[in-house]
Amino acid sequence: TEDMAKGLTRCNVCGRTAEQVFEGQMLISIHERIGYGSEHDGSMLDLDICPDCFDKLIDGFAEECAINPIKENF
Repeated sequence: TEDMAKGLTRCNVCGRTAEQVFEGQMLISIHERIGYGSEHDGSMLDLDICPDCFDKLIDGFAEECAINPIKENF
């Protein structure tokens, strides 16, 4: 939309732009079409998350996983 026209990428969670995120940090991005087997079949996932929001999200999510998705110091 308007931000895209200006070349701005925003965190989907907090709304900060990439320029507002601490210098040197990068947004975590997932841009994929959702495949068969989900209630969201065929939808497009366009997700950008700043490092602060990612940490909050993944800390709670990882605890629910049978296999931890975070591999430290690989």
